[in-house]
Order: sequence, then C-alpha cells, then structure tokens
Amino acid sequence: MIIMKKTLIVIQIFIFALGCSEKQQGVSLTSLYVEPMIFIDTLVNIEKIEFTGTVQLFGKGFFQIEGNSILFLDRLGMKVLEFDNNGKFQKTILENGEGPAEIPKFQSYTSDGEFRYFLDGYTLMVYDKNNELVSRSVLNFHHQSSLKEIEGNPNPDDAGIYEVKYWENQLEVIDGYLYTKIESSNPKFNFVMNSEYYRNSYLYAKVDPKSGKVLSLFGKHPPVYQRYNQLPHFDYYYHDRHEDQIYISFEPDSLIYVLDQDFEAKESFGNSGKGMDQSYREVSTVEDWEDYWRINRAQKGFYKHIKFFSEEDLLFRTYTLGNPDILAYEYGDNPQRMQIYKGKQLVGDVSVPNFFKIIGKIGDFYYADGSAENPDNEELILYRFKLDVL
Repeated sequence: MIIMKKTLIVIQIFIFALGCSEKQQGVSLTSLYVEPMIFIDTLVNIEKIEFTGTVQLFGKGFFQIEGNSILFLDRLGMKVLEFDNNGKFQKTILENGEGPAEIPKFQSYTSDGEFRYFLDGYTLMVYDKNNELVSRSVLNFHHQSSLKEIEGNPNPDDAGIYEVKYWENQLEVIDGYLYTKIESSNPKFNFVMNSEYYRNSYLYAKVDPKSGKVLSLFGKHPPVYQRYNQLPHFDYYYHDRHEDQIYISFEPDSLIYVLDQDFEAKESFGNSGKGMDQSYREVSTVEDWEDYWRINRAQKGFYKHIKFFSEEDLLFRTYTLGNPDILAYEYGDNPQRMQIYKGKQLVGDVSVPNFFKIIGKIGDFYYADGSAENPDNEELILYRFKLDVL
C-alpha cells in the first residue's frame, strides 16, 4: 500500500475559450500546478490476457469494458465478441450482415447502457439491449451559408464546412445526443494549410441520433497550438467522461483540461512527460503532410490516451517519447510511457508496451487495450494489472 503526502498547489487564472458555437465568449479557467511526487516508476506484474474459446481469436479492432465483460469490436470481420474478465469467449453479440440483429460495418462505437451506437462513415446505427437495430440515420452537416460562401469564405461556425474526424474518433452520448469528433478539409480552412484553423475551428459536433442532424459545434484548440503555424500531424485529442465532467488531452499539450458538459474548460492541470522530444516538424502543404507523417509520429513525443477512475481518483495518460533514430519510420518504433495522477498530482510515470491504452477496470484489475492502434497486428492483445494507491 502506498500512502501519499500532501503537496502545495499553486492556482493561476486566465481566459481560454474552449466552448460551444453558441457561446463565443471566453471563460475563466483555473490552472492548477501541483508539484509531482513520483513514487510509482514501474508497473509490476502486467499480465497479457490469454483468450480462449471456439471463436476465431484474431482480428483488427479494439476492446471496450462494459460492466464485467470485455467486448472486442472486430473491424476486420465486422462483428462484436464478448469475453469474460479472464478472456474466455462468451458469445457473439453482433454478426456481420444486413439483418436486424447484424452489423454491416463500422469504424467507431460507444454505448450509454441502453443503446449501442455504431458509426460507419456518416451512417449512424443504433441497437437496443437485445442487439436489434432500432434506427439508422445519416449525419447531416447542413450548411447555413451558400455553397459559394463555403468555398470562397468558409465560416468556422457553419456546420457545413466540417466532416467526421475518422482517425482517433471517439463517440460520446450525453442526455440522448451523440457527440463525434470533427475536422475540416475545406481548401481555405483546414488543419494542414491554415493557421487560423487552430484558433477558430471546432472539435466536436452534437448530433440528433434519430435524424442525424448536426445541432451544435463544441470545443476549441488550447493555446499550445498558437506556438506553431500548422501542426497537422498532432491535431488529435482524447477524452474521457465521468458524469458531468469531461477530461481531455491534446497531443502537443502537457496540460489536461477539465470541461463541463457544454465543453467549457473549467480547470487544467498536468505535468510534462519524461524525456519527450517535442521538436515537431511543422508542415503547411499536403505534400509535406504526407511526406513527414510517419517521421513525426515515430520520432517525436506526444501525449495520447486518457482514462479517469472516480472511485480511486486516479487518472492515467499515455505518451510517446520520440525515437531518436533518424531511420525510425513506424509509430510502433516510438517508445511509450504512462503518467498516473492521484487527485491531480503526478504520482507515477512508468514504461508501458507500445499501443497501450487503459480502457477500464473489473474487480481489482485495470485493463489496457494493446490491439487498437497496431495496423499490422491481427492478434487480440489485452493487458491487465493491479495498482494500489492511497
């Protein structure tokens, strides 16, 4: 058992707009600096789950924890499998197909306990507790401006200039509405060629799941992006929601932001990772974006996935260090670590396997996905470990 000591907290106040398209004004943000006290420098007894059962135990996809069950959402076979907490196959929840209890294909998924939501491109499919399809809609990024205005003078507040953010998308359901990450590829307003994109674009769209209509736009990039002209290789962000709070982390930013359900930033905290190389290569053309994508993702350090556990008041955030080898070309070559925060104080910084992403807890074990971001892997990889912090 590890017992924490108290530490000094320094509070600063500044203005930072990270809100909704309906609320343009900035908000007062409390920035907390808590002196780190790292006493966890190694994760001991990380166990790799051995999956068993009669089903084919390979695929390309990602894991989710729902209750005491482990779901594997296979984007290769386009089906959803359920395992118990020890990796024993229980059943196939959804098979691939076009029937009422089947799933054709999907890229993103979430559940609110009552319904399962799958997003395939712009098509949203909702299934009930019996895994029967109850609705299907197409996301409608309706435009308020004329097509001429959208092409010649795009308005950041107009939903019509945005699209679903396919890479690293996360779905969230709040009060019956679906939220999806968004981005713009408009030639005059996009994350590659336009620096104003990082000041004025939105991060999430609120969607009516029945009609598919986009109702509102939410979230703005934090100030760290203003240090660069364009940073398209690191225009990714990760969130975790607990009740009425949303924790969000951005790849180039050491800070973790706490938002309310209107995506207004209320608080920030966080510490820099160990030995990160953040000398990012900035690009401003599509050609350079394509040419330097792999180099930036393999050779530079950036922050990744975030997961909060309210009962223990623990927050995990993974990050990469950057591979100093100039020949490193694959994301899998980039060494990874994980921060552990207790009550907003950094208490742990540990090495973890690549592609490591905390997804939930069952009993005394924390579970981490090891499959989702490995494009060359068809093995089901899931880790678990125990951690006792007071």
